[in-house]
Amino acid sequence: GMTAQSHHDSGDGSADDLAEGARTDSCGCAHADVGATDPVTDPAPKEGAAAGAGGAQGEEESAPVSPGRLEAFSDGVIAIAITLLSLEIKLPDEGGSLLRALASLWPGYVGFVLSFLLVGQVWLNHHAIFTRVRSVDQWMLICNLFLLLDVAFLPFATSVLTRSLESGHDERTGAVFYGLVMVVGGLFFNALWRAAIRDRSRLRPEVTQAEVRSMTRRFAMGPWLYALAALLGLVSAWLSVVTYVALIVFYMAGHRPRIEGGRVSPAGG
Repeated sequence: GMTAQSHHDSGDGSADDLAEGARTDSCGCAHADVGATDPVTDPAPKEGAAAGAGGAQGEEESAPVSPGRLEAFSDGVIAIAITLLSLEIKLPDEGGSLLRALASLWPGYVGFVLSFLLVGQVWLNHHAIFTRVRSVDQWMLICNLFLLLDVAFLPFATSVLTRSLESGHDERTGAVFYGLVMVVGGLFFNALWRAAIRDRSRLRPEVTQAEVRSMTRRFAMGPWLYALAALLGLVSAWLSVVTYVALIVFYMAGHRPRIEGGRVSPAGG
């Protein structure tokens, strides 16, 4: 009887254990199933987050860059170049009448005034562009650097011109050399303008297509006119210098204020 009871209890216990084990296994499987499904659902938010991060990065990369730093750097270089022009005018070392010494420096005065007007004209044209531009890209920055390279070289070109006029030798060479520097500057300036208008979204909304065409034609004429003036230097240095001044005044006159829709804006063409 005891043995039978023990076997019965053992059988009941085994059955209960099996049932509990079955419940444990069933619960364990349920947990395993849930755990197995978790990794499937996790990647979706991660992918969404990654996509969101990528989108934010793309928006940051495509965000427009303000031209403020470009203008500030350009103004600094132009200001230094225009100041250095006066350092080329130096009194002669020999004694004598001060009035005569000052009068003998007339080629230096001519070179100073010519280059001062030229740098001023570059600044006015530069200002005319960036009053119409609301954002810049890498290509515009590069073109602007090359334009500033030419501006920074102008004091040397001025000294070449003035010394050739002072010496009375190779005047035409000095005049042609100066004209070639103007031609290169005009090419760099046109490259900057072309870079600005190649993406219409970088211009301010109020800038019309007719205005863009007018400025494009006007700026495109510059290198050709400077080249013509440089060729005149092969005939006469003074003829080319007078032509340089006339062209500078011509391009300065293009920036007289005009009324557009009740507001004043600098003319570009």
